[in-house]
Amino acid sequence: MDIGSLALQLLTGLQIGAIYVLIALGLTLIFGTLGVANFAHGALFVIGGYLGWLISSTTGYWAAFILVPLILFGIGVILERGLIQFFYRRPVTDQILVTFGLALVIQEILRWIFGGSTKPFPPPTWALIPVDIGIGYYPPWRLIIVAVTIAIVVLLFLLLRYTRFGLVVRAGMHDPEMLRFLGINVTARFTLVFGFGALLAGIAGVIGGPTTAIYPEVGMAMLVPSFLVVVIGGMGSLPGAIIAGILMGEAVSLAVLLYPPISQVIVYIVAAVILLWRPRGLFGHKGVMG
Repeated sequence: MDIGSLALQLLTGLQIGAIYVLIALGLTLIFGTLGVANFAHGALFVIGGYLGWLISSTTGYWAAFILVPLILFGIGVILERGLIQFFYRRPVTDQILVTFGLALVIQEILRWIFGGSTKPFPPPTWALIPVDIGIGYYPPWRLIIVAVTIAIVVLLFLLLRYTRFGLVVRAGMHDPEMLRFLGINVTARFTLVFGFGALLAGIAGVIGGPTTAIYPEVGMAMLVPSFLVVVIGGMGSLPGAIIAGILMGEAVSLAVLLYPPISQVIVYIVAAVILLWRPRGLFGHKGVMG
């Protein structure tokens, strides 16, 4: 194996990690702000994939890229107002049970509508033609996934750090009652946070669908490693989710190259090693689940 091949494999790991990061950011944002362990997040990913497949087949891919996240934002708002808000003060086990059950219901509804077969979801034709990037030929689509993820991470950081909305959200994580006394509508902002989390899942579905293909169970297949990314990074830590997502993507990619049989379980091995070393994750802190 030459240096060029290794570099291309590491780039593939970065692309895999980028999808994990997008899904994990939504999970982490919702948990860190609302304290809700949302096991229906993978279902939001697969809804985004199916909507992307439907819209791109009729109006083109870029229309899907714009419309799908907006639709998922609306779905997230409806879910938060219709169901999730009633579980903010309930134990985490209750949150897991209700959101996991919701994920199963959505999965079966999608199976009923679209069938159980895999739907091919190709990106634009030009994005499939490998281009020379100096270390070898590589599909542009995978590079676009990495670029979109970087842009989303930067925008999310700016939103939470330098806007009044971000300030209120971060303050609400620590003392929502005080914000209510100041006349700030925390409920509306928390609804928006859940909507933003769903929007991130929609972006992941519409750009990641072409690399995973679309079928009803893909949401669960992506949820497990993505939730491990959240746990490894530290529950509620956005920087932790980013670093852990990249780490897991590279682990999967290198496992495929070096010893393919282990690629299906490498995420669990990495998670076990890191959590034995740091039980609260890379950036976790005491009491985050309390």
